[in-house]
Amino acid sequence: MTEPMILSLIGLAISVGLGAIGSSIGVGYVAKTGAGLLAKEPQKFPQVLALSALPSTQALYGLLFGFIILIRTGLLGGTPIDFDINTGWAFIMASLPVGISCIFSGILQGQAAASGIKIIAEKPENVSQAIVLAALIESFAVFGLVISLLMVFVGIQI
Repeated sequence: MTEPMILSLIGLAISVGLGAIGSSIGVGYVAKTGAGLLAKEPQKFPQVLALSALPSTQALYGLLFGFIILIRTGLLGGTPIDFDINTGWAFIMASLPVGISCIFSGILQGQAAASGIKIIAEKPENVSQAIVLAALIESFAVFGLVISLLMVFVGIQI
C-alpha cells in the first residue's frame, strides 16, 4: 500500500473514530441518567430511548465520511486510484472538520439529552422540548460534515 493511500486511511480513521467516540460518550451520559428514571418509571422507556438515540448520529456522520474516502480513493470499488502524497494529506485535513465536530457535539448532545431526561421525569408531556434542545447541538456535526464533504468533492482533485 502506498504512503498516500495510508494517509487517506488515517483520515478515514479520524472521521469514523472521533464520530464513534463522541456518540459513545454522549449515549453513555443519556443511558446512565435514563436508567435511573426507568428504575422508578419503566413506562417512560420510549421517551428515554428517543433521547438516548440522538447522540448516536455523530457516529453515522463519521462513518458516512469514511465511506466517501473509500469511494474517492477507489478502495471500496476494489481498484485503488493512484494519487500523490499531497492528496493523502488533503484527505486527513478534510477529515478534521467532521471528526472534531462529531466528537464534541456527540458528547455535548448527550449531556443535553441527559438533562432532558430530568424534564420527562417531572413533566413527560414536555418530551418534545427536551428533544428539540438536544437536537440543536446536532447542527454543528452537520456543519462539520458539510465542510468535510466540500473539501473532498471540491478541493481534492484526483
